Amino acid sequence: MKKFSAEKIFTGKEILTNSVVITNDTGKILSIESIENHEQTTVQIFDGAICPGFVNAHCHLELSYMRNRIERGTGLVQFVKNLLIIRNEELDVVLDEIEIANQEMIRNGIIAVGDISNDDHSLLTKQQSKIYYHTFVEAYGFKPENSFEYFNATKKVFLKARELNLSASITPHAPYSVPTELMKLIYGWKENHPEIFSIHNQETEAETQFFLNGTGDFKILIDDFFKLNSLEVFHPTGKRSIDYLLEFLPKEKNALFVHNTFTTSDELKKTAEDFPNLFWCACPKANLYIENRLPDYNNWLLVNNRICIGTDSLASNDSLSILEEMKTIQSYFPDIKTETLIGWATINGAKLLEIENQFGSFEIGKQPGINLITDLNEDNSFSKNSAVRKII
Repeated sequence: MKKFSAEKIFTGKEILTNSVVITNDTGKILSIESIENHEQTTVQIFDGAICPGFVNAHCHLELSYMRNRIERGTGLVQFVKNLLIIRNEELDVVLDEIEIANQEMIRNGIIAVGDISNDDHSLLTKQQSKIYYHTFVEAYGFKPENSFEYFNATKKVFLKARELNLSASITPHAPYSVPTELMKLIYGWKENHPEIFSIHNQETEAETQFFLNGTGDFKILIDDFFKLNSLEVFHPTGKRSIDYLLEFLPKEKNALFVHNTFTTSDELKKTAEDFPNLFWCACPKANLYIENRLPDYNNWLLVNNRICIGTDSLASNDSLSILEEMKTIQSYFPDIKTETLIGWATINGAKLLEIENQFGSFEIGKQPGINLITDLNEDNSFSKNSAVRKII
């Protein structure tokens, strides 16, 4: 039996003081009690705050070899071009960087990850990792007539993941890259384990422009970079891209909209009301890296219990640290409290991935990990020097 305490205990749902978290030797929570009931010599007392292990709701582990290789601030369309141009590294390098990134997340107190896969390169690392991974296998492709081909390629990766006993689901990449025919195949697939979806949404204003009238950067990307005729493969809906996604999204299944940089407060409110199992993912450092713009996270407080945090990939970030994402959010939005952000980073992500019975909060019977956060300010806000260390 082990006993842990700190000046503040963020349980994932509330803040406790003068308390002790008691676990067995493997980290399962046995009880949470007043410190007054325990001899202090029997308790490990830390300077700072302890909280559950973090859930990284959105990552691309397979892109870890791209760290520091893509120019910042180019906008999403140019970022995609740059990424695709260099996506041909030697496999040994790709695999080594995947394992390095996996270990980085462990050191940074991340205990579970919703990870995107377009190929099978990261699957063995995930199977062997101490981190719990759910693999979102992305389906995408511009030509409607090739939808079966795109889907079958995605299915091969999904089946490899399941052969390794990994939690996995097939999911759309983004509204602009998944035609109607492919959307129907994705949502008609019933072998997902569990049925969770993760979709890039409104990451750039060019996405809205493309759906409204078929013009802008995405037209140029399809016509000039992919050498397709955008008028043949895409028909503008005259509506915003989120409306296209919601035509297919099942209301009864958990889903994650990622980035949402250009989602309006009205869209957020109405969509949250109509889709009670839809979660929203903040990836602030990636947004700044690619578009140099953030959503108004204050508006997101309308759906506070369904906000998650992700790091995105090392193609668009210099670290895989949920703490650094929280610090970034709070530096731009100082009214968002630390306990709120820790809820986003722990229990909300666990609920999305349907693992809240094991992770996400300090509750009896769970095994959520324990992180130590140091150098908080007196008001519990993060300081520039705030750091995280994994305790369990």
